[in-house]
Amino acid sequence: MNKFQYRLLVAILIFSGFSIFGYKVWVLGFPFFPEQTSPFWKVEAHVRFDAQDGPVKVRLQTLNRVPGFVVTDEHYVGGQFGVHSLESDGNAAAVWSRRNASGKQDIFYYAILRPEPDAEWIPSQNVPGIVDPVFSDAELTAADALLSKAGRESADLETFVPLLMQALLHPESDPNAAFLLRETDSRLDAVNMAVRMLHLAGIPAQSVHGIMLETASAATVRHWLEIHDGTAWRMFDVANARFATPRNFVPWWRGHAPLLATTGAGNPSVRLSVVKDTMSALGNVSARLSSTNSALLDYSLLGLPVRAQAMYHMLLLIPVGALVLVVLRNVVGFSTFGTFMPVLIALSFRETELLWGLGLFSLVILLGLAVRLYLEHLKLLLVPRLASVLIVVVLLMAGISIVSYKLGMPRGVSVTLFPMVILSMTIERISVVWDESGPWQAIKQALGTMGVAVFTYLVMINDLVGHLVFVFPELFLVLLAVTLLLGRYTGYRLLDLVRFRAFLK
Repeated sequence: MNKFQYRLLVAILIFSGFSIFGYKVWVLGFPFFPEQTSPFWKVEAHVRFDAQDGPVKVRLQTLNRVPGFVVTDEHYVGGQFGVHSLESDGNAAAVWSRRNASGKQDIFYYAILRPEPDAEWIPSQNVPGIVDPVFSDAELTAADALLSKAGRESADLETFVPLLMQALLHPESDPNAAFLLRETDSRLDAVNMAVRMLHLAGIPAQSVHGIMLETASAATVRHWLEIHDGTAWRMFDVANARFATPRNFVPWWRGHAPLLATTGAGNPSVRLSVVKDTMSALGNVSARLSSTNSALLDYSLLGLPVRAQAMYHMLLLIPVGALVLVVLRNVVGFSTFGTFMPVLIALSFRETELLWGLGLFSLVILLGLAVRLYLEHLKLLLVPRLASVLIVVVLLMAGISIVSYKLGMPRGVSVTLFPMVILSMTIERISVVWDESGPWQAIKQALGTMGVAVFTYLVMINDLVGHLVFVFPELFLVLLAVTLLLGRYTGYRLLDLVRFRAFLK
C-alpha cells in the first residue's frame, strides 16, 4: 500500500469515527461522561367524579404534540373502567367508560416528558385556514363592534391582538364583550372566543392550552394563541398579553374542547401535577429513542439483551488494552511474553482485583515454573509437555482455592478466573527464555509482562473508558487508525534512550 492510500485510509477512519461520535453526542444527546444525568418531568392528571348509578364516560385530553420533548411511559389508570385512546384535529385524548358505576371514582393519566437536546419551540406546521365562527345576528353585531374598536385603537397585529384579548378577559368593561361571554366566565372560553373573532376578521388563529414545567401539585392551565401573520405562525401569551416564544411551556391540547368532558358523572374535577426528576443520561436517551422507534437504537449495543450487553462491556475493553499494549511495546519499549497475553491477564485482574490478582498469578507461575523445570529432565515432546503443564496448573489452582478458603481467605477462590491456557503458556515461555537467554532475561520479560498487564488494567477499569467504548463503539475506527499509524513507527523507543545513553553522550 502506498503512502497516499495509507494516509487516506487513516483519515477516513478518523473522520468517520469522530463524525458518528459527534452526531450522537451533540445531536442525539448521548452522554459523554458515565455519571452524567438528565432531567425529565413526571406529569399526572387526577380525575375525580361521582358516578350516578348508570353509564359513565370520561374524556380527558392527553399529551400529544409537544415541541422540544418526547412523551414516554404513558399510563391510563382507571380501575374497572375500560379505556381507549384516540386522536382528532391534532389532539390526543383518553376515554374511560363503564356500563354501570356508582360512588366516588378516581382516574389517573401519567406520562414522562423527556427533553430533546438543544430543542427549540417549533411553530405549527398546519396550513392556515379561516373557519366560519358561526355567530348569531346579535353576536355578529357585538363582535363587529368589538373588532372595530380594537382596530381603531391599534396600529398593527402587535397592538390589535392585546387590545382584543384585554376586552375579552375583562368583559365587565365592554358591553359587547359582556354579551359575547354572557354564559361563561372562564378564561378558556374567552380565549376560544378570541379565536372565533380573529377568524371573523380574516386572521387565522387557534388556541393552545398547556402547563408550565415547574414542580407543582396543582398546576394551572395556561392559555396561548397561535396566530398566523401572513408568513408564519406566532405565539401570543394570553397571561402576559404579548407575543413571545414559549419557555418551559408544554402544550397539552389545542382548540375549543375542554380539558375534561364527562357523561353520567357528577362534580367532575381534574388536577394536574408536575414533578421534576433526574436519571442516568444514557437511560434517558435510550428511553427517548425507544419511544420514537429510532433505528439507531435498534442497531446499537443498547438494543441487545441485558446479558449480551454485560458481555460486551468486557469484550470491548480488549481492543483498548491491545492499543495500550502496542504503545507500551512499540513506543515505550517494554518486552513481554506473547503479543496479547498481558491484555488477557489484565482482564483477569478486573475480576480478582489488582493486589490479589498479582499475588495469585505470581504464586501459580512460580509453582508451575518449578514443576516445568522438573519436567525438563524427563525430555518430553512439546505437546505432551504443554499438556502436562496445563494439568499441573489446574491442580495448582484447585489446591490454592481449597487452602485459601480453609484459611478464611475466600478471595483466593478467584484464582479460577485466570485463563488456564494463558497461565500454561506463560510458564512455558518463561522456561524457554530461561534456557535460551538466561534467568535475568526471563525475569526481565516476566516483569515487563506484569507491568504492561498492570498498566492495561488501570486503563481498562476506568469508568470513562468503559462508558465510551460501549456507548460509542464507532470510536474503535479511531483506535484502528491510531494502531495503523503506530504500525509504521520505526523510530527509537523510549527505553532505547536509556539503553544507548552512553552513545548519546
